[in-house]
Amino acid sequence: MRFFIVFAAIVACLLVVLVDAQKDDAGRRRDRTVSRAEKTLMEKRNTYSGTGTFFNPSTEGGSIGACGGYESDTAHIVALNAKQYGNMGRKSGWCGKKIKISYNGKTTYATINDACPECAYGDLDLTHTVFKSLEKDMDKGIIDITWSLA
Repeated sequence: MRFFIVFAAIVACLLVVLVDAQKDDAGRRRDRTVSRAEKTLMEKRNTYSGTGTFFNPSTEGGSIGACGGYESDTAHIVALNAKQYGNMGRKSGWCGKKIKISYNGKTTYATINDACPECAYGDLDLTHTVFKSLEKDMDKGIIDITWSLA
């Protein structure tokens, strides 16, 4: 009888330890999820500054962008600078992200679909359509922009 009581007490203690460990693990998982969500929120708050230039995907780099998608000369797409794009041999985490681009009181939206190897950090290479929505005078060629995730 004494053996049974000792055995039951040991089993009860083990159950308490296991349940407590599962609560800690669930709490840690929840913390990781929150921090990912917070990271996404912080990323959305970031505003980048650089220059905006324009390009024709069909003649400058080909009709398939670094992100793998087809690029039309009239699409609302941009090429992201190499520093932010990352490894040029892979599809970036930026690919497919919608961004808000501002210049001189005007705002437009586009999708990151390509990479610009010669662009500096913060710079974007815009299709003519995106460039014209910010600046009608194509002779300017280069404009000072700010942009963020939409």
